[in-house]
Amino acid sequence: MGEGWRERWEAWAARHEGREYWRGLDELLDEPEFTAALAREFPAGADELRGGLSRREFVKLLGASMALAGVSGCVSRPTERILTYVSRPPEVTPGTANHYATSMAMDGYATGLLVESHVGRPTKVEGNPDHPASLGAAGVYHQASVLELYDPHRAREVRRGGKATSWDAFAAALAPAALARQAGARGAGLHLLLEPTASPMAGELLSRVRERYPDVHVHFDAPLASDAPLDAARAVFGRAVQPVYDFRRADVVLALDANFLAAGPFFLRYARQFAERRRLRAPDDSMNRLYVVEGVLSETGASADHRLRGRTREVRDVAAMVHAAAASSGAAGAAGTGARPATDAGKSSEWVRAAAADLAAHRGRSIVIAGERQPAAVHATAYLLNAALGNEGRTVSYIEPQLIGAGGAGGARAESLAALVDAMRGGSAGAVIVLGGDPCFTAPADYDFARLFARVPFTAYLGLFRNETGGRAQWFASALHYLEAWGDERAWDGTASLVQPLIAPLYGGHARDDVLALVASVGGDAHTRLRDAWRTRAGAGAGDFDAFWDAALEGGVIEGSAAAPVRVQANPAALEALQSNAAPATDGPPAAGMEIVFAQSAAIYDGRFADNAWLQELPDPITKLTWDNAAQLSPRTASQLGVETNDVLELTLRGRSVRVPALVVPGHAHDCISVAVGYGRAGGPELVANGVGANVYRIRPSDAPYAAAGLSVRRAPASGGPLRHVLATTQSHWGMHGRSPILAATLEEYRRNPSFAASERKRTLTLYEPSLTAPDQWAMAIDLSLCTGCSACVVACQAENNIPVVGREGVLHSREMHWIRIDRYFSGAPDDPATAVQPMLCQQCEKAPCEYVCPVGATSHSVDGINEMVYNRCVGTRFCSNNCPYKVRRFNWFDYNDELAETERMVKNPDVTVRARGVMEKCTFCIQRVREAQIAGRVEGRPLRPGEVRTACQQSCPTEAIIFGSLTNPRDEVVRRWADPRRYEVLHELSTQPRVQYLARISNPNPALGPSDDLA
Repeated sequence: MGEGWRERWEAWAARHEGREYWRGLDELLDEPEFTAALAREFPAGADELRGGLSRREFVKLLGASMALAGVSGCVSRPTERILTYVSRPPEVTPGTANHYATSMAMDGYATGLLVESHVGRPTKVEGNPDHPASLGAAGVYHQASVLELYDPHRAREVRRGGKATSWDAFAAALAPAALARQAGARGAGLHLLLEPTASPMAGELLSRVRERYPDVHVHFDAPLASDAPLDAARAVFGRAVQPVYDFRRADVVLALDANFLAAGPFFLRYARQFAERRRLRAPDDSMNRLYVVEGVLSETGASADHRLRGRTREVRDVAAMVHAAAASSGAAGAAGTGARPATDAGKSSEWVRAAAADLAAHRGRSIVIAGERQPAAVHATAYLLNAALGNEGRTVSYIEPQLIGAGGAGGARAESLAALVDAMRGGSAGAVIVLGGDPCFTAPADYDFARLFARVPFTAYLGLFRNETGGRAQWFASALHYLEAWGDERAWDGTASLVQPLIAPLYGGHARDDVLALVASVGGDAHTRLRDAWRTRAGAGAGDFDAFWDAALEGGVIEGSAAAPVRVQANPAALEALQSNAAPATDGPPAAGMEIVFAQSAAIYDGRFADNAWLQELPDPITKLTWDNAAQLSPRTASQLGVETNDVLELTLRGRSVRVPALVVPGHAHDCISVAVGYGRAGGPELVANGVGANVYRIRPSDAPYAAAGLSVRRAPASGGPLRHVLATTQSHWGMHGRSPILAATLEEYRRNPSFAASERKRTLTLYEPSLTAPDQWAMAIDLSLCTGCSACVVACQAENNIPVVGREGVLHSREMHWIRIDRYFSGAPDDPATAVQPMLCQQCEKAPCEYVCPVGATSHSVDGINEMVYNRCVGTRFCSNNCPYKVRRFNWFDYNDELAETERMVKNPDVTVRARGVMEKCTFCIQRVREAQIAGRVEGRPLRPGEVRTACQQSCPTEAIIFGSLTNPRDEVVRRWADPRRYEVLHELSTQPRVQYLARISNPNPALGPSDDLA
């Protein structure tokens, strides 16, 4: 340490007396190498990663500033404190994780998160229970975003014309004098293209940009975002508003092609609220009822009590029929339109009448919700139905649009992507700056965006990856991940929250707001700009503002920032005009050709997560497809075309063609093909995504971006490539093969016989009882009435337990490593089946068949009832896997962690062993969390509290279908669930006595439509 270290320590302590954070020893001692590191723009060692960075060096540099000093945008800046969510520890303790609140935005709307950090290294993303969009849950995209942070393929530098340059050079190119030469002094030729955002900070910076360049053009675009909801609101209410639903108060719900349980900016909240009305604690409890009209089977459709199958363009007709039938059922304000459905199902009229009568019978206690890909006429019908049913102010309220440029409260409407295309085509665009997204890949095919973009005199792009757009831009700058950046965002209901960094930038980079600040000539760093902006908004003094700021960082929510409801008055006459102006691409007779649906991918969304291996390997909730997209079609349509699953089809729409393998899916609409977008990337550094799937953006038209008629389908010709492409699915069978892993009944049947599941939990007499002596006996209960199959638990388990990905070839060989899987079963006619899902994990059998066949005792029973794995004993005989009737044990065939990049290793949870090749793996009930809580209880001299231990799958579940706890604590929720008469165990006849018990699935069909199919 050198001489005089004690004197320097005492001098430092005197200078910093009273500070609430600690610094690393090297900084305290003023070591030369650390002083030099702090002088750089990114003092946390981001640059060293290019040449390799040892774990010791990484921890040294991060640990030197426990408050994560220096994390933001443009220039060097003072230390910034980040406050932990629960408490503010005086120092970071190695081996003890801290949690920090932040937010992640998608398509402009934020979801509040808590991020687990180990010595400055984020490893796990969870939901923030205080945030209205999260309520403590987290979706698959939120949880997998931590892997994106460490992606070694992320861009690392600023480039001009393919050559590396500097941020200063990029800033000079965006200086007023330089931009004026390209776009004019008033910015008439300047076009900014952003992803949709509701960020208050971005809004202020855009206002500053407009002050400097009054004629600037600001465009917003996201491939899956739709203007139809706001267009419908303008027509029906005379103003732009957006609905906020309260499913807790709804007895009857009608979803018009709306997958509200698994998609959308508020789906975590909606799924939780919907499940609250579906959770049965006794046979006489009430239960909501769900009607769904859709063509592509979704998680919401699989959860429906009644589902009407029809093509996307037919949903409008069904909605009109419901509206007319509601009027005849006595819904005041509803007016008939005379529309008739184009569906060929004879039961559609009966279905519509029953649904409309049910809605009318529950005035003020119902919801009608339309999906994003439906046209404005369907959204208008939903608004009018909610008004006619008296739902406004009860189950639905309206607020001003939260997105910038949406035109709410008299604000100006932003320009569309089409307007930018027109400007580029006409030659009036002198400078185009793209901040996020990838329009050269995702723009409609007829825009020819990539070619026009290349013709613009000045182009710049900011992104995480040097993708299709980044590779074509003259200037490219690497972007910060949201876990590396400062910012603010708003949720769907207007609630504001702060985005705070968890780690210093790994690869350098800058945020969207940094570039906007350059264009607007606004100085300061991101942290200072954010604090100053919220100081003005809060209107508080210095002391009051510090308390406000600390509370906003700690809690992850700015209290009182939600938008206030506005009063609206519906105009029923607006619907007829909207219906007459329906887009011709989604209209017309069936003879015009098949329909194609451009669907959101349950794994990679619109393609933005294509380089995320966790998501690529996540099985689709319905099809169980991984590492691919496919042309999904119904069994009848496949028979008519003479094709089977894995046959390659050629899809042609308006002269453009793409080859996609077929996948036959029960419940899919007839004469319709649906394909997930975002696949088929080629070139660029996104190595995980390259060559995966087919790019259907190439045939997507601008006037029908969600569903289009006139599709031509044929078997692909041999000249264009292989005629078969084997899809990597994790579950090929559809039925239960005579067994009953899922028990189901209607609500009426359950009330008549509450103990109908008792026959599946008979206990066989035995001479041997396991010796379980621990005070806590751990168990789990899973309510199948609540599970939507969203797969949040699968990704949560993967992140928590360091589960590797095996790739497409591994899945094809049935070598996937997920410790929890979501089994999906169909019952009834293949064209219109009932659907059910079931999470399946290690059942933690008290009489585990795996234990007595292990020759080395690697798997054994703990005193608290957990089937444990001792990895360093396992020699990989796989006897235990062969003897497991639930098939939930995974054999690690290869050393999947051997080739990981240095940054990819940083995502590993240090509390869980990273397993080596040749051992068995399986669910452990998150034993690391159990033992951590037990240690904390012993230190504090107390027993464990009810619900104190939460497994990763339980914590992430939006509907709280999974409950974990101790059977010996009568106050624990799991005890009440085990006492439920619906409880049963899978394969009870084997007498394995699982600690995982299921609650039978209960549906609530309308008696007027007859009983549901019997899944059992």
